[in-house]
Amino acid sequence: MGGLLAVAGLGGCKKPYRVGEHVWVEHDAGVYPAFVRELRGGTRLLVHYQGCDETWIREVTLDRVKGRVDSDTAALPQKSACTQGNKGRGEKAIAPNTPFNKGDKVRVRWRESVYSAVVVKVEARDRFRVHYDGYESAWDETVPMNRIVGRR
Repeated sequence: MGGLLAVAGLGGCKKPYRVGEHVWVEHDAGVYPAFVRELRGGTRLLVHYQGCDETWIREVTLDRVKGRVDSDTAALPQKSACTQGNKGRGEKAIAPNTPFNKGDKVRVRWRESVYSAVVVKVEARDRFRVHYDGYESAWDETVPMNRIVGRR
């Protein structure tokens, strides 16, 4: 019984990653900051490396995710995956990086329902101006990350 408790304790305390979280991801010979864009089953994430353009969206396995940026791993160096040893390959760095960009089609929670919307403006890293599909622009609003359910 004690062995079963010890095994259950391993990894059981770790909170699952969520869309929009800022995480450290192992890539080539380094560890780089990225945003979680999608959850793909229980073993993979779609991430967008911070400071990199849309060509730097990658599907990664959970073993390559080394922790959350705002956690105890914050002492890791701040660098971009697309600028480390990849100069001259056509990748363009952009800043600041956000988990959603203008034009992204998303699902947004409003009260007890979820509505289809489009991001019309990035207000901040975790705040987005959205336009609800089928509604007039009077219903557009700026929403925090926790109201965006995911992509559609």
